[in-house]
Amino acid sequence: MNSTEEFKRNLKNKIDGISFSFGANWKRYLDSLTIEKIQIAKQGLKDFLGNITGKTCIDIGSGSGIFSYSMYALGAKEVTSIDNDPFSVKCANYLKSKVKNPERWNIYQGSILDKIFISQIGKYDIVYSWGVLHHTGNMWEAIKNAASLVNDNGIFYLAIYNKTRSSRFWLKVKKIYNFSPKIGKKFMNFLLFSDMYFILPLLSLKNPLIRLKNYKKKRGMDPMTDVKDWLGGYPFEVATFREIVTFLNRINQNFKLIKYNKVNPNGNANNELVFKNVK
Repeated sequence: MNSTEEFKRNLKNKIDGISFSFGANWKRYLDSLTIEKIQIAKQGLKDFLGNITGKTCIDIGSGSGIFSYSMYALGAKEVTSIDNDPFSVKCANYLKSKVKNPERWNIYQGSILDKIFISQIGKYDIVYSWGVLHHTGNMWEAIKNAASLVNDNGIFYLAIYNKTRSSRFWLKVKKIYNFSPKIGKKFMNFLLFSDMYFILPLLSLKNPLIRLKNYKKKRGMDPMTDVKDWLGGYPFEVATFREIVTFLNRINQNFKLIKYNKVNPNGNANNELVFKNVK
């Protein structure tokens, strides 16, 4: 057994026997992908990263591949997509095929925790990992490894689930979800979807249909895909905004926070942070 195979086996043994396929979920998402959603994803990157034309980019945990595709479409000099889930790799390859398989877009199956793997993929002007590193089974090591891929004066854009009082509750829910039969998962999907997109808006005297209609404006995502991702997403780790900033400043004093989107202290969504490796 080579070192990469041994790494994958050891990692699988660490996560309670749970194997949620983010890639299978993203594969279903691609069935609803539209040009409008791609435009929204591209605009989201531009809002946080500005002009990326001529930049080298890596998408860590590429998922559906939509943001790797957006980087390519925005004129990145080179795009590298990595994901440990074979279905996610297929998603990225599918989107790559839609633009005639350009040489400047490379796609690999591998984990950000695998130091041998990441030692072979180089450094980048933009290191992007949105809502991924908290699902690796070793979040802080994953953040450290991802940060090591940032070029001098490069950008590190990450999004990590916020730590709240309810985080332990959601950890239990995720374990229950993953060990539930298919009908149990469908029931939990229905409950959370109904609560988030109908009951809570109605209690706030808001029209739930308007919220659902506008949901695609949120990074071009799909509400049911995100519900399944939230319930099934395991391993699951969290961190406060301050913990992330402190950690990155400790491992690299040249990292300067230049932009962020901070969620409500009681919110379970992702804090978004953009650091520059100032040299």
